[in-house]
Amino acid sequence: MDTPYARITEIREASTSAEANECLGSGFVLIKAVEKRETDALGRQSSNIVYVLGKLKANGNSHTAPSSSPGPAGEPINILDDSPQVDPSILEGRPWKSYASGEGEWTFVVNQDGSPVAELEPAKEFLERLGNGEDLVVGGYKYRLRGKFLKRYPVSA
Repeated sequence: MDTPYARITEIREASTSAEANECLGSGFVLIKAVEKRETDALGRQSSNIVYVLGKLKANGNSHTAPSSSPGPAGEPINILDDSPQVDPSILEGRPWKSYASGEGEWTFVVNQDGSPVAELEPAKEFLERLGNGEDLVVGGYKYRLRGKFLKRYPVSA
């Protein structure tokens, strides 16, 4: 079983949101936005936001987050919006089961004892938003949370 980062072939750091959006438009996905703190020789501290981006291996099962491609008419997507950040590979790594109708898939978000599935811990904010009744789109799927089931449906083009 590959780790989520095993699919990354290239890493880049972007020091501005414009530079990050440019990378996102060329096939990279946002891995993390972090505050980078530095202290100069005189002891003065400064900080700035650094965007860490990765390019995924091309494979037929790979779905990238909406932020990995430009928005309508090629406009960059604002990666600083309030949508929860979730690594699509966390969702892809789940054991999805197809509905008999063929329209969508489901997986559990809890174990048999009712405890949360540990693999979904990095997606906690995403699951909380879904639990509040929101439907969220990641990659080519719209996700819903109903009780102990995480459901996903293909987004029509």
